[in-house]
Amino acid sequence: MKTFLVFFSLVYCFEVCAQNDTLSSFAFPIPKYEVNCMNYFNSKATGIDPVNAFLLAKMNELMYPERLDYQIRYLQNNSKPLDSLPSTNYLKEHPRINNGNFKFAFEKRLSHYFSSDSITNHAEFYFIEKPVLDTFNFLGLKSIKGYDPEIIVINHKDLILILFRGTDDVNDNHFAEWRGSDFSISKVKSDSILNGTKVHKGFWKSFDIVKMDLLHLLDSLSAKNKTIWISGHSLGGAMAILTGVYLEQSNYSITNIYTYAAPIALGDKKFADLGGKLIAHKIQRFEYYLDPVSILWAPGYKTFGQRNWFDNATKSNYAFYPDCGERYFFYRPFDFISKSFSNKENQEIARIKREKLSSRILKIPTKFFYHNTQWYVKGTYLLVPLQMRSLLPRVDDSYPFIYYGWNQAK
Repeated sequence: MKTFLVFFSLVYCFEVCAQNDTLSSFAFPIPKYEVNCMNYFNSKATGIDPVNAFLLAKMNELMYPERLDYQIRYLQNNSKPLDSLPSTNYLKEHPRINNGNFKFAFEKRLSHYFSSDSITNHAEFYFIEKPVLDTFNFLGLKSIKGYDPEIIVINHKDLILILFRGTDDVNDNHFAEWRGSDFSISKVKSDSILNGTKVHKGFWKSFDIVKMDLLHLLDSLSAKNKTIWISGHSLGGAMAILTGVYLEQSNYSITNIYTYAAPIALGDKKFADLGGKLIAHKIQRFEYYLDPVSILWAPGYKTFGQRNWFDNATKSNYAFYPDCGERYFFYRPFDFISKSFSNKENQEIARIKREKLSSRILKIPTKFFYHNTQWYVKGTYLLVPLQMRSLLPRVDDSYPFIYYGWNQAK
């Protein structure tokens, strides 16, 4: 009995010490301008709300563990650049945050957004994650496909936020989720809720893995009586739209869906017609310049929702074009010829039209850094009225190498 008590005491002390160590490593001075900033989130908004777009872009950035880690380190350094970090990969090679403690770190970083009173008016954070790895053989070569949907659900008063993470590592496998979720572009039949429409195979399997967990959680939160917003970046944006259609068809009322850099190959015409009928007017798709993921398309797919485009940061300081129409997927040079224009003003008009509407497929291999979440954080921040910016979180861009492939990258 004494041996058991000693062992139990040692285990308890180890857990307490480990928890205190975690608390200490993620502690930071809370910026005053972040406290209660979600008071300015308009949960009843329709269309594009600049404050909502910025706050959701900021949260989507922090859905990635290495970015959440960096932001906490940045605040711990009194909101000063961390010149001591040698590279972007360092944050992945020496992680302080992984899926095991992600919910704790995410809540620690954002809980004060919702309230300064942690007892009576706090937000509840939930994390859903299910990694799955499948091994398959292609032409005699062994490969691994991955599915790893990660969802943060935040319940606060009468508002529920559902945030999806984009593509990342699955159990330290760098490309498994790309192979399994993103590049699995054949269409499969969905379930009876979506009327058997055909959807992107990888996105559907990733959603199917967690859909019952998500539905059970939402039911426990009485979500059908609350305002629901859904958001995601990249793969997370595709999951957000797919989830929005599924929930709306399941008698949940979705207020708005904001996606950032989301792929547009979601489903066939029947799925697009269903989604268009249910929630097309509730979907705001934000795209930055020549972001390759938002350009990719495949035959047989049809998209829906309002497309909003940010022009290049250097050329136009994120000039914003809401509801700008869809891209051409086959280059139409006669629509964009600039040589016939005699002055720079008309040439610039032609450039904007070309960059906004043309897929520019040849740009994809060298422009992947345009997919980075920070372009969207900065672009949406500039949409916020000047008088509101002092009341909201700040934009930190102290690490240019976070833009993978940029010429200033390390």
